Amino acid sequence: MQLCRPYIYLLSAAGALVLVGLHYFTRVEIDGSYWQSDLMFAFQLALLLVLWVRLGKKLVGASVVILRGHKIAQGVVEGLMMFASIATVLRLLDHATKTFAVPLADEPLARADVMLGLPWLAYFEWVHDHPTLHPAMQWAYYWSDLAVLGIILGLALVRQQTRMKAFIEAFVICSLVSIAIGAFFPARAAVDYLIGDVSAYTNFDHVPGVYHLKALEELRAPFGAILIGDGHLAGMTTFPSLHTAIGVLVVLASLGTRLWVPALAFAVVMIPATPVWGGHYFVDLIGGAAVAVVIWVLVCRSLSIPAFGGWRLRRHVAAPIPSEA
Repeated sequence: MQLCRPYIYLLSAAGALVLVGLHYFTRVEIDGSYWQSDLMFAFQLALLLVLWVRLGKKLVGASVVILRGHKIAQGVVEGLMMFASIATVLRLLDHATKTFAVPLADEPLARADVMLGLPWLAYFEWVHDHPTLHPAMQWAYYWSDLAVLGIILGLALVRQQTRMKAFIEAFVICSLVSIAIGAFFPARAAVDYLIGDVSAYTNFDHVPGVYHLKALEELRAPFGAILIGDGHLAGMTTFPSLHTAIGVLVVLASLGTRLWVPALAFAVVMIPATPVWGGHYFVDLIGGAAVAVVIWVLVCRSLSIPAFGGWRLRRHVAAPIPSEA
């Protein structure tokens, strides 16, 4: 099982080179303890993967159950290796690119919402006034990583390996594109910019949408070294919204499969949570959705599979394999 094509690892390597450049030529200092353990873990998994593939070559003639179990285990090892390497690069890039001396984008982002007629404050107050929705919305937003893992595993279980590969590749590309664009649109948060003091909103069990402010202030410090990786790396990209992109990708990847209903249910809860618990402006959501759709279509086209499911996907999967003459 190959979870993605080699170019995804090349993109990750390019991201790592950017980090090296920022570390040596700017004030950014990346704490080695953050990435060294992940890199060593990824290296160990790579060795295990090589041995596992060699073992598979010796299983010729084994039962279908053994072969399928070997293939699933190989996918798990490759997935862990990918997560340990690529996810680490993405997190560090997300923070390192927010050290650029770029003006905060809260004002233009808020203005864009107004121009589009999207009442952010009214929506925030509506969510505040419906506390029964808070637990589900918080859970969906903060645990979106589980949805990513769930859709990957789910697509593997329903034997949609090519579609699973498309999701993984689109997710990594969306992350890199969002981080790159977000480097030029740093923002504090809609909650902080449009409200400031949220003490009057007592229905929230904690102040939503401002979890990254302290880290952002440290990253934008005007003087001295900027240390990255010495603690938890919270998501920093505001525009476009990566959470929204994830929600859209989860739905698109599940179209035409039995995973569509739970995937849609997750997205319907998680995406509306992003303006509040993510502190996003509505235009961030629009940007994230647009990035996700464009990248998904391009990746699916490169894999020669339909981007949108339904009967087209079912027909594609059910097409008989022509016999050799």
